Amino acid sequence: MKEKKKLVRLVLCALFAALIVVMTFTPYLGYITVGVIEITTLHMVVILGACLLGAKHGAILGGVWGLTCIVRAFQFGIIPFQNPMVSLVPRIIVGLVAGLVFLGLSKTKCKKPIALGISALLGTLTNTVLVLSFLQIFGGFEVLFGEAAKTLDVIITTLISTNGLIELIGAVILVPTIYMATNKYIKDKI
Repeated sequence: MKEKKKLVRLVLCALFAALIVVMTFTPYLGYITVGVIEITTLHMVVILGACLLGAKHGAILGGVWGLTCIVRAFQFGIIPFQNPMVSLVPRIIVGLVAGLVFLGLSKTKCKKPIALGISALLGTLTNTVLVLSFLQIFGGFEVLFGEAAKTLDVIITTLISTNGLIELIGAVILVPTIYMATNKYIKDKI
Protein backbone atom coordinates (compact mmCIF):
# COMPACT_ATOMS: atom_id res chain seq x y z
CA MET A 1 0.00 0.00 0.00
CA LYS A 2 2.87 2.38 0.85
CA GLU A 3 4.49 1.79 -2.56
CA LYS A 4 1.19 2.49 -4.31
CA LYS A 5 0.83 5.83 -2.51
CA LYS A 6 4.41 6.69 -3.41
CA LEU A 7 3.67 5.95 -7.06
CA VAL A 8 0.50 8.07 -6.98
CA ARG A 9 2.49 10.98 -5.51
CA LEU A 10 5.11 10.60 -8.23
CA VAL A 11 2.46 10.56 -10.96
CA LEU A 12 0.73 13.62 -9.49
CA CYS A 13 4.07 15.43 -9.31
CA ALA A 14 4.68 14.56 -12.97
CA LEU A 15 1.21 15.86 -13.88
CA PHE A 16 1.86 19.13 -12.07
CA ALA A 17 5.26 19.40 -13.80
CA ALA A 18 3.62 18.82 -17.19
CA LEU A 19 1.03 21.48 -16.36
CA ILE A 20 3.83 23.93 -15.56
CA VAL A 21 5.51 23.24 -18.92
CA VAL A 22 2.25 23.63 -20.85
CA MET A 23 1.30 26.81 -18.98
CA THR A 24 4.75 28.31 -19.54
CA PHE A 25 4.66 27.98 -23.29
CA THR A 26 0.94 28.65 -23.86
CA PRO A 27 0.39 32.39 -24.37
CA TYR A 28 -1.65 34.11 -21.67
CA LEU A 29 -1.85 31.04 -19.45
CA GLY A 30 1.29 30.89 -17.28
CA TYR A 31 2.33 34.47 -17.95
CA ILE A 32 -0.44 37.00 -18.58
CA THR A 33 0.92 40.16 -20.15
CA VAL A 34 -1.11 43.35 -19.73
CA GLY A 35 0.83 46.33 -21.04
CA VAL A 36 4.10 46.45 -19.12
CA ILE A 37 2.82 44.20 -16.34
CA GLU A 38 3.35 40.45 -16.60
CA ILE A 39 1.26 38.47 -14.14
CA THR A 40 2.50 34.98 -13.35
CA THR A 41 0.06 32.18 -12.51
CA LEU A 42 2.61 29.37 -12.31
CA HIS A 43 3.36 29.98 -8.63
CA MET A 44 -0.15 28.74 -7.85
CA VAL A 45 0.58 25.36 -9.45
CA VAL A 46 3.80 25.03 -7.43
CA ILE A 47 2.10 26.07 -4.18
CA LEU A 48 -0.86 23.75 -4.77
CA GLY A 49 1.48 20.86 -5.56
CA ALA A 50 3.56 21.61 -2.45
CA CYS A 51 0.46 21.62 -0.24
CA LEU A 52 -0.91 18.41 -1.75
CA LEU A 53 2.35 16.48 -2.06
CA GLY A 54 4.75 18.06 0.46
CA ALA A 55 7.79 20.31 0.48
CA LYS A 56 10.09 17.90 -1.39
CA HIS A 57 7.71 17.67 -4.34
CA GLY A 58 7.07 21.41 -4.03
CA ALA A 59 10.80 22.04 -4.47
CA ILE A 60 10.84 19.75 -7.51
CA LEU A 61 7.89 21.60 -9.03
CA GLY A 62 9.57 24.92 -8.24
CA GLY A 63 12.66 23.61 -10.02
CA VAL A 64 10.60 22.72 -13.09
CA TRP A 65 9.08 26.20 -13.04
CA GLY A 66 12.52 27.78 -12.72
CA LEU A 67 13.96 25.72 -15.58
CA THR A 68 11.04 26.59 -17.87
CA CYS A 69 11.50 30.23 -16.90
CA ILE A 70 15.15 30.06 -17.99
CA VAL A 71 14.21 28.41 -21.30
CA ARG A 72 11.55 31.08 -21.85
CA ALA A 73 14.08 33.81 -21.01
CA PHE A 74 16.44 32.52 -23.69
CA GLN A 75 13.55 32.13 -26.13
CA PHE A 76 12.45 35.75 -25.74
CA GLY A 77 15.84 37.32 -24.92
CA ILE A 78 14.94 38.34 -21.36
CA ILE A 79 18.54 38.50 -20.14
CA PRO A 80 18.04 38.94 -16.35
CA PHE A 81 15.88 35.82 -16.17
CA GLN A 82 18.56 33.76 -17.91
CA ASN A 83 20.40 33.91 -14.58
CA PRO A 84 19.50 30.83 -12.44
CA MET A 85 19.78 32.97 -9.29
CA VAL A 86 16.85 35.04 -10.55
CA SER A 87 14.78 32.32 -12.23
CA LEU A 88 15.57 28.99 -10.59
CA VAL A 89 16.55 29.50 -6.96
CA PRO A 90 13.52 31.60 -5.89
CA ARG A 91 11.11 29.14 -7.51
CA ILE A 92 12.62 26.13 -5.69
CA ILE A 93 12.36 28.05 -2.42
CA VAL A 94 8.68 28.86 -3.17
CA GLY A 95 7.87 25.14 -3.25
CA LEU A 96 9.82 24.49 -0.05
CA VAL A 97 8.24 27.39 1.84
CA ALA A 98 4.67 26.56 0.78
CA GLY A 99 5.06 22.87 1.60
CA LEU A 100 6.75 23.43 4.97
CA VAL A 101 4.31 26.15 6.05
CA PHE A 102 1.32 23.97 5.14
CA LEU A 103 2.82 20.97 6.94
CA GLY A 104 3.53 23.05 10.03
CA LEU A 105 0.07 24.63 10.10
CA SER A 106 -1.59 21.25 9.47
CA LYS A 107 -0.10 20.02 12.75
CA THR A 108 -1.85 22.82 14.65
CA LYS A 109 -5.55 23.47 15.13
CA CYS A 110 -5.51 25.82 12.12
CA LYS A 111 -8.37 25.08 9.74
CA LYS A 112 -7.24 23.70 6.41
CA PRO A 113 -8.51 26.62 4.22
CA ILE A 114 -6.71 29.10 6.49
CA ALA A 115 -3.51 27.01 6.41
CA LEU A 116 -3.75 26.88 2.61
CA GLY A 117 -4.32 30.63 2.37
CA ILE A 118 -1.32 31.35 4.60
CA SER A 119 0.82 28.90 2.60
CA ALA A 120 -0.27 30.59 -0.64
CA LEU A 121 0.41 34.02 0.84
CA LEU A 122 3.91 33.13 2.07
CA GLY A 123 4.77 31.16 -1.08
CA THR A 124 3.76 34.07 -3.31
CA LEU A 125 5.59 36.61 -1.15
CA THR A 126 8.67 34.40 -1.23
CA ASN A 127 8.63 34.46 -5.02
CA THR A 128 8.02 38.20 -5.32
CA VAL A 129 10.57 39.23 -2.69
CA LEU A 130 13.32 36.87 -3.86
CA VAL A 131 12.90 37.61 -7.57
CA LEU A 132 12.84 41.39 -6.99
CA SER A 133 15.78 41.16 -4.59
CA PHE A 134 17.85 39.04 -6.96
CA LEU A 135 16.98 41.33 -9.89
CA GLN A 136 18.30 44.22 -7.79
CA ILE A 137 21.42 42.34 -6.64
CA PHE A 138 22.35 41.02 -10.08
CA GLY A 139 21.55 44.24 -11.99
CA GLY A 140 18.42 42.92 -13.67
CA PHE A 141 16.55 46.19 -13.49
CA GLU A 142 19.26 47.97 -15.49
CA VAL A 143 19.19 45.25 -18.15
CA LEU A 144 15.39 45.31 -18.36
CA PHE A 145 14.88 49.08 -18.22
CA GLY A 146 18.27 50.57 -19.19
CA GLU A 147 19.39 53.87 -17.72
CA ALA A 148 15.77 54.63 -16.79
CA ALA A 149 16.09 52.02 -14.01
CA LYS A 150 18.34 54.32 -11.99
CA THR A 151 16.08 57.35 -12.16
CA LEU A 152 12.78 55.49 -12.15
CA ASP A 153 13.67 52.87 -9.52
CA VAL A 154 10.65 53.64 -7.31
CA ILE A 155 8.22 53.62 -10.24
CA ILE A 156 9.63 50.36 -11.63
CA THR A 157 9.53 48.69 -8.22
CA THR A 158 5.94 49.88 -7.69
CA LEU A 159 4.92 48.62 -11.13
CA ILE A 160 6.48 45.20 -10.55
CA SER A 161 5.06 45.05 -7.01
CA THR A 162 1.59 45.70 -8.44
CA ASN A 163 1.68 42.47 -10.36
CA GLY A 164 3.00 40.80 -7.19
CA LEU A 165 -0.13 41.98 -5.36
CA ILE A 166 -2.37 40.62 -8.12
CA GLU A 167 -0.50 37.29 -7.99
CA LEU A 168 -0.86 37.25 -4.19
CA ILE A 169 -4.62 37.81 -4.25
CA GLY A 170 -5.07 35.17 -6.96
CA ALA A 171 -3.07 32.59 -5.02
CA VAL A 172 -4.79 33.21 -1.68
CA ILE A 173 -8.19 32.71 -3.35
CA LEU A 174 -7.45 29.96 -5.88
CA VAL A 175 -5.04 27.63 -4.04
CA PRO A 176 -7.43 26.85 -1.13
CA THR A 177 -10.38 26.58 -3.52
CA ILE A 178 -8.66 24.15 -5.89
CA TYR A 179 -7.08 22.18 -3.05
CA MET A 180 -10.40 21.67 -1.27
CA ALA A 181 -12.09 20.67 -4.54
CA THR A 182 -9.42 18.15 -5.54
CA ASN A 183 -8.27 16.84 -2.17
CA LYS A 184 -11.56 15.07 -1.46
CA TYR A 185 -10.92 12.86 -4.51
CA ILE A 186 -7.28 12.04 -3.86
CA LYS A 187 -6.79 12.25 -0.07
CA ASP A 188 -6.95 8.47 0.42
CA LYS A 189 -4.66 7.80 -2.52
CA ILE A 190 -1.71 9.94 -1.38
